[in-house]
Amino acid sequence: MKTKNIKQLEILKELKTFLILWSSQSLSQFGSSMTSFSLIIWAFEKQDSVLSISLLMICSLLPSILLSFLAGTFIDKWNKKLIMLISDTIAAICSIFVLLLLFNNRLEISYLYIINVILGITNAFQSPASSVAVTMIVPKKYYVKISGLQSLSSSMVTTFTPLVATAIYAFGGMRVILTIDLATFFIALLFCIKIPNYLAYKKEKRLSPLADCFDGVSYLFKNKSILHLIIFMGFVNLIAAIYNCNLTPMILGRTSNDKMLLGIVTSFVGIGGIIGSILVTIKKPSKSKVNTIFNSITFSFLICNFFLGVGRNAYIWSVAVLAGNATVPFLTGSVEAIMRTKVPIEMQGRVFAARNTLQYATIPIGYMLGGILADKCFEPIMASNSKLKQTLSILVGNGKGSGMAVTFVIIGIVGFIGCWMFRKNKYIRDLDD
Repeated sequence: MKTKNIKQLEILKELKTFLILWSSQSLSQFGSSMTSFSLIIWAFEKQDSVLSISLLMICSLLPSILLSFLAGTFIDKWNKKLIMLISDTIAAICSIFVLLLLFNNRLEISYLYIINVILGITNAFQSPASSVAVTMIVPKKYYVKISGLQSLSSSMVTTFTPLVATAIYAFGGMRVILTIDLATFFIALLFCIKIPNYLAYKKEKRLSPLADCFDGVSYLFKNKSILHLIIFMGFVNLIAAIYNCNLTPMILGRTSNDKMLLGIVTSFVGIGGIIGSILVTIKKPSKSKVNTIFNSITFSFLICNFFLGVGRNAYIWSVAVLAGNATVPFLTGSVEAIMRTKVPIEMQGRVFAARNTLQYATIPIGYMLGGILADKCFEPIMASNSKLKQTLSILVGNGKGSGMAVTFVIIGIVGFIGCWMFRKNKYIRDLDD
């Protein structure tokens, strides 16, 4: 027992810097997530359109995707901590701007589109800089475990954000939520850590600025196994984006705008993630990370999406998102471990940024497709008296939100088939060597 305690203390000592960074980022993420969740509710109340929510998300993601490959060059050259600090500060300024608009009763959805574009630009730098910083302060043997911890904090945020944000939104409104968001940002600033300024990049042959930008992309195309894994993750993100933009509107539509019920169901997304994250953290890593990736996401697609579609009440929806999201940390943990060990650290800024451009490019497509399928296709079909509607209603029921339920059934089936096809990819299988 004494030996075990000593070993645990050694692990905590080795991960001390990461744990400080992780806890401060988690706190700030909680505040930001409450703001994002509340703004989606606010936008849906104002517009009553899934497509308007999709456009909000696209405005945030598209700049990040388009600029990521360019950001990677600066991330490898510049101080990672400074990049993260500047990005978070700009995000806080955007929250202050929204708060001022609310106090003057001048907040419009058009302003949110602009703000989300700015946030997307900052995220293009912040996300890969954070990933490289973690690689630099964590020993290689803990890569899977710290991925589990990151999934745990993300899942905790996902669990409590809907419940807390819904309650505050109902009684205090957006102003209180934005104030809390800013408070979490300033508290996170108190937790400053030292991140090594890795200079190996300067030792390389100096490239032209344009060649430098495409260096990460070039690396991926020369390493087909990693490239094919990223293409697969792009497919996963496409399905996930359709899922994300339809979940909140479907539940609100099928429960007559019951925000508290929405908060309860969406909190089970986080509970599932917490369970999975704890298992990833304490479980011995699997010998085959590729099998872990495919087994976890195939189960998630089929169980979660299909039962969200055919379910008619909060009990079934909660079980579906709980089961589906419990396996996601196994996917993300295995993917991150592969990327951190296969890509040289002096290349990670450029490669991770290029990866973000490629695998996240499908997310705006998914959001747009999800909004079109809901507003222009299946919701009108399920509101008609056609034979197709009568057939589909046997599976998903009737009423507002049933068209989005059809979408969930379809993406569950498509996701399952896609995973089965990618599982046979020989390049991805080689990643276990």
